[in-house]
Amino acid sequence: MQSTSIAATIQFNKTRTPNVAFRAILSKNLGKVTAGKVIVFDQVDLNHGNAYGARHGFFTAPYNGTYLFSMGLGNPAGKPGAFFLRKNGKGIEYAFAGHTTGWNMGGITTVAELSVDDQVWIEGEGYISGAYATARYHTSFSGVLLNAN
Repeated sequence: MQSTSIAATIQFNKTRTPNVAFRAILSKNLGKVTAGKVIVFDQVDLNHGNAYGARHGFFTAPYNGTYLFSMGLGNPAGKPGAFFLRKNGKGIEYAFAGHTTGWNMGGITTVAELSVDDQVWIEGEGYISGAYATARYHTSFSGVLLNAN
């Protein structure tokens, strides 16, 4: 019986998905940005696999597979802005905030099939808020490898 347990453990380890996950936030307000500006999330608190580049704002896929991405944008009323999630330059999703009263939050969560070295990033347009005065962060970008192919 023990050999079956060891064989099952070995098989599990062979098919285990690599640990790739990141979470980054924007720690400062960028203000008004022109369309197409790459948003660089400057405070990275999780970066398993080192696939998110905090210097340039790009996530580069280290494995072929299915990835889950999430982005959130928080803006005050009257200061509308938008986020565009891009994969190799093509749009995947979009979110906006700041069009109604009070603070607005806009965001999406989506999946994407990536190949090694595919890149995913966020471009902004309009007003991009990062942090509120009491150290509350509103704007973030995160991702995780769900299944390696």
